[in-house]
Formats: sequence, C-alpha cells, structure tokens
Amino acid sequence: MAAPGLRAGAETIRVTGSNLLGERFAEAAAKFARSNDVVVRLELHGTRPAIEELRAGNADLGLFLLPTGEAPPGEPLTSRVIGYQVAVVLVPAASPLRQLTTAQLRGLFARSAGDAFSRWGELNVIGDWASRPIALRALAPADGLAFPIFQHVILAEGEARTTLEFSPTPEALAGRLQAAENSIGVTGIPAADAKGFKILALATSPTEPAYAPTPENVHAGSYPLRMSLYVAFRRQSAPELQQFLKFILSDDGAAALAPAHFVPLPLGARNQLVFELEEMK
Repeated sequence: MAAPGLRAGAETIRVTGSNLLGERFAEAAAKFARSNDVVVRLELHGTRPAIEELRAGNADLGLFLLPTGEAPPGEPLTSRVIGYQVAVVLVPAASPLRQLTTAQLRGLFARSAGDAFSRWGELNVIGDWASRPIALRALAPADGLAFPIFQHVILAEGEARTTLEFSPTPEALAGRLQAAENSIGVTGIPAADAKGFKILALATSPTEPAYAPTPENVHAGSYPLRMSLYVAFRRQSAPELQQFLKFILSDDGAAALAPAHFVPLPLGARNQLVFELEEMK
C-alpha cells in the first residue's frame, strides 16, 4: 500500500510483515511517508511470507512475530527485536486477586492439569470469595495472538478446559468480565484508559516475585506471556532505511502499534538500538 500524495519518482520503501500490525500502524507509516517525501509500500501478509520476501530481495524491510525460542533469520539479513505482542490475565476490579503463578494458571486453564482449580479459595483468596466458582474467559484466537501466546507458554500447546468461554472481540470480553465478578480472562494488553478490571502480575513460582507487563519486565523476560516483534533488513541498506527505522522505534511508532496489543521496548533499549542503527554502514 503506497502512501498517497507523494511526488512521482519518490524513493520507495517496501515493507513486508505480519498482518497483525494494525490499521493505526498503516496510518502512521503513511504520515511518515508524506512528511519525508518517500513512498512506504506495506505488504503485510504474515510472518512466514515476509521472511521469504526479504530473503528473495522483494522487500527492503520486514516486521514479523516469532515465539520465544525461535531464532530470527540470519545472514544476509540483520534482525533486531523492536517490541512484543503480549497477553495478559484480567480479573474484574472488585476481585481481591492481585497475582498468580504460572502453575496456578495451568491449573485453572489446562484440560489435563494435575492440580485443577475451580474456586477462588484454591487461589488463596479468603472470605466471601473463597467458595465462589471461577468462570474462565479468553479472547478468541481468531481476533489476535493473546490466547495462542497463553497456550504456548502456559499450556505447553495443550488443550484448554471445555468450560473456557471465548469472546469474539476485546470489547466483548471486557463486557463479560465486568458483568461477572467471578471471571478470569486472557486477552491482549488493554488500552491505558480501560476501566472495570485489573491486570494480574505473574510469578514463575510461589517463592519468586510477580511481575506486571511493563515494557521493562516484558523486555527482560520477567513477564512471560510475550512474543517478539522483529525488524529485519540487509545491513548494507541500513543508511537508506535509517529514518524509517527511527520512526518505528519512536514514541509515535510505539503509539501506532499499541492498539494492536504491542508493548514497545523500554526507552533506554530503544535509544540504544537507534545508536546501533546509526553505526551500521
């Protein structure tokens, strides 16, 4: 998709990648193109096609998602992490729960879990809540990567309980969480101004600290429900791509990706990566 309103013969940047980057990113790329007198042609058909397009020389830059543990493409391409797709666990605002361990999440959601939890008291919640049953909710996989990430990290690709109810959109899931105080839901990271529920911190064990999905914790790997967003390009093309790469790493670029549930690198890591890009020849 070429940015409109550019002079004939303007430089073209061919961008391939994940189809989950979202409309806001496409709009921001078009704005960048107009401001810098270039054409940004987005061909976002998915991660695997994007890697092949880059290797074949049919694109200048790729933006794609890979699960933890899968290496990005190597030479002749240069790949760097520029953000993360993140899944979060939500409860209604009235819930006394503040955090969970990964083992507790497995016990809640896994069909074959050894320790199966079905009531709030089994999560160390006391008082009136202890005897209440837990209702499991999640954003449908067709609407994003939140549940696939959760399934990969927490369920080890296993199946979820048959009692898990999927919602078709984040808004529908938020409505279900607000309507039933006994719900626990899995979705993408919500907008900063979202109300009526809270995000749980996650711990790897009862003796380890729990971490919220802040950019710092996600980047460090302390918060586990993440999938890496990479940028890839040929190193010799870095000088020509530098302005677009800086846009992606800017606050404007991060804001454009936020509606699609992306968490940016911490500011310090973004600045370090910009410095590294400036040194590439």
